[in-house]
Amino acid sequence: MLTKAAIAPRTGQRLIIEEIEVRAPQAGEVLVAMKASGLCHTDLSAIEGKFPVKLPAVLGHEGSGIVVECGAGVSAVAPGDHVILNNTAHCGECRPCRSGRTGYCAAMAMDGRAPSPFTWRGEPLGRMGPAASFSAHTIIDAGRLTRINETITPEVAALIPCGVMTGYGAVHHVAKVEKGSSVLVFGMGSIGLNVLQASRLAGAASIIAIDTNPTKEGVARAFGATHFLNSKEPGEPLDKRVKSLLGGFADHAFDCVGHPAVVRQALSLVNPYWGVMVAVGIAPVGEEIAVPASTFYVGRTMRGTFMGDCNPLVDTPLIIEHYQTGKLAIDQLITHRVSLDDINTGFDLMKSGESVRTVVVF
Repeated sequence: MLTKAAIAPRTGQRLIIEEIEVRAPQAGEVLVAMKASGLCHTDLSAIEGKFPVKLPAVLGHEGSGIVVECGAGVSAVAPGDHVILNNTAHCGECRPCRSGRTGYCAAMAMDGRAPSPFTWRGEPLGRMGPAASFSAHTIIDAGRLTRINETITPEVAALIPCGVMTGYGAVHHVAKVEKGSSVLVFGMGSIGLNVLQASRLAGAASIIAIDTNPTKEGVARAFGATHFLNSKEPGEPLDKRVKSLLGGFADHAFDCVGHPAVVRQALSLVNPYWGVMVAVGIAPVGEEIAVPASTFYVGRTMRGTFMGDCNPLVDTPLIIEHYQTGKLAIDQLITHRVSLDDINTGFDLMKSGESVRTVVVF
């Protein structure tokens, strides 16, 4: 079938909106008509060449839609079902899944190698991930879908599999933030805001939001920050301001920026005996992070994460439950809505810092 998609043609170029061809779903696959897709900073990094994706490709990895057609052997969903497209998988059989220590399934190692279901201008067209949510129709493995109630709006559903899940999982699965602890969060984009509200949900007593943009203070406090610091504010160094507020080091810190200098600073501000720093933001490919050897003399820990180490079979329904009971805010993350034809405007809003999350509505 023919459908419309936003295509990243070459590094540094704006997306092209054109018709592409989508093949029929094969065994175990599902054809989904997209209803909404969030714009994530990782998509922008792929456009700018900071995140490794072979172009041309269909980007997008935050999405929700309606099942149109199922391939052979699919029984978990049926045409007409409203679904969330998950980036993560859980086969339950591979060593990572059986370990219970990670949300990364071995099947995901093949995501970048699997043949794309798309053709553009007579040639195969790649995709950044299994969702490829910048296409009005996409093909995805049935195991990556979560069926949802129609009362959840497509825009809200679209933000769960990346922005919300990553922030929630980084707090609950990776750092394991405990009640009464202290938390630092660098970067007040969508991920940072989700880390804030997940920390509040975990019962953290002190949650310090840090950003270079002072206008972010209001939204940071709305999502759970007890304090806000402008890291570019002249005067006393940031580390002294943090320690003054907390009376010492933080228990946990989260880099939601993806910059080596921020990683180093966040790491230096967690307790040297038990502090945990989680690198949530994705630094540009090829960057290196250098820290003093003494950083790890005693006991602090630095962790990476992919989608918050979440298991979509368990965590996607749990996040939906938290949203429906008012424990997690998602509607408030959406600051702009655009059509697929205006998707480049959404990325302009992201680069200017005007948006928290822009959602493409199909």
